[in-house]
Amino acid sequence: MGYRLEWRLLGLGHRLLDSGEIDHGFLDRRSALEALSAFLPQFAIWDRDPVDGSWWAKRSVDADLKVQIVLREQVPSLEDVMPAPLATNPGERVPVRA
Repeated sequence: MGYRLEWRLLGLGHRLLDSGEIDHGFLDRRSALEALSAFLPQFAIWDRDPVDGSWWAKRSVDADLKVQIVLREQVPSLEDVMPAPLATNPGERVPVRA
């Protein structure tokens, strides 16, 4: 498992303008938070939103654009967790590897 820092560029009225990911993921929460700590000071104003736990940053008080950053833990898919015979559809044949 790992963590991802996803960013969203928001315009007036919280309109989504662009989105992406910072550094393509991190092995642990600590390294993701360290990357976030290096990213946020690029902006004049930033804080954490207590409602959803995300962070936001702006270049100035009157800026129309805002970057929202969300820390997400990557969760393995069911196919990664379940044995192959259990992850198939009913009636589907799966070759058994020895």
